[in-house]
Amino acid sequence: MLLATILDPQCKRTHGWPNELRERVKVELKVQYDEIKPQNNTQPKENFSNNNSSIDHFHAYIFGPQVIEKNEDTEFDNYFRTPQASYDTNPFQWWQNNKDSFPVLYELACKYLYIPATSVSSERLFSDAGNQICEERNRLKASIVTELLFLKRNSEYFNVFK
Repeated sequence: MLLATILDPQCKRTHGWPNELRERVKVELKVQYDEIKPQNNTQPKENFSNNNSSIDHFHAYIFGPQVIEKNEDTEFDNYFRTPQASYDTNPFQWWQNNKDSFPVLYELACKYLYIPATSVSSERLFSDAGNQICEERNRLKASIVTELLFLKRNSEYFNVFK
């Protein structure tokens, strides 16, 4: 969930987080980033335009094509340097618009931001409430029902119902 938060362009600054937590989440994101990024981070550049002199061609023939280092880490760093998106921005649309600038982080955002929401835990709570309030217990105060539900859902920690 923390990775999804930091990949949300509206929340990536994580102002309310302790520094240690923020750095730990960034390190985890960087680990996953490094697993996905292309392994080949060098690519030869052959620039044989008409303006090149014969000495350039000779140099390329002897020493091979000029190799340009591509620094994928700049993608990771640039994401955190870009301004935080406004709160009315759709995060999915933001990533769609910026996937060319942040291709590896786009893959991670798709992995973590597209988690479908579920109502299973709230359905369990209503089911528990239905089991606690029955014909014999229909006059319980709301505070008592809340406490009963709390004890029921956390019984494994209290050893109350075992």
